[in-house]
Amino acid sequence: MHSRDLTRDILGSGFSCTRCGWCCRENFKIRITRDILRPSNAISIFPGDIRRIIRGTGMQWDEVAQPDIYSCLSDGERILAIGWILRRNETGDCFFYREGECSIYESRPMICRCYPFFMDERGVDIMHCNGLGNRMEKERAEEMARMVRRYEMKKLRSYISILEQVGDKLSLANLRALPHGYEGEVIVCDGEEIEICHL
Repeated sequence: MHSRDLTRDILGSGFSCTRCGWCCRENFKIRITRDILRPSNAISIFPGDIRRIIRGTGMQWDEVAQPDIYSCLSDGERILAIGWILRRNETGDCFFYREGECSIYESRPMICRCYPFFMDERGVDIMHCNGLGNRMEKERAEEMARMVRRYEMKKLRSYISILEQVGDKLSLANLRALPHGYEGEVIVCDGEEIEICHL
């Protein structure tokens, strides 16, 4: 699908980010499996997103991101996390949502730059957002369409690389969320590296 196929729907949405923070806060749970409920703001991020935030903030990797505790596999001996999520604070908000706004807006992850737009089999899927229904310039809609397409392509490439890292361990039956307060070793497969983390 070409990005121009997404532009009309994006333009028609009238999106303009109000920096309200709705997407930064946990507003609902997403059912992944019968046993896994993922907070709406458990944001999956690419290693490149983490590096960009580090450059913008001077923070360390583990201050920015944590293993995706909602997408783990167990082979009976080890726990493998499928990628990274942006850190959240003790109240469940994104760690970078401070004083009513995103404190890393200029270096925010790719998924945040695309929100509220994602691709589905029909074209554009528009999520809830308080910034919809405003006036949007065509050039901005075209730019968003290109970003959404780049994000979806990067996500697919990342998933393919993660599949190669995880191998035959990946099955829905093996998918787990880590229990609250889990402490121990987790092996993170993010499509670029395989890294051992201690929670």
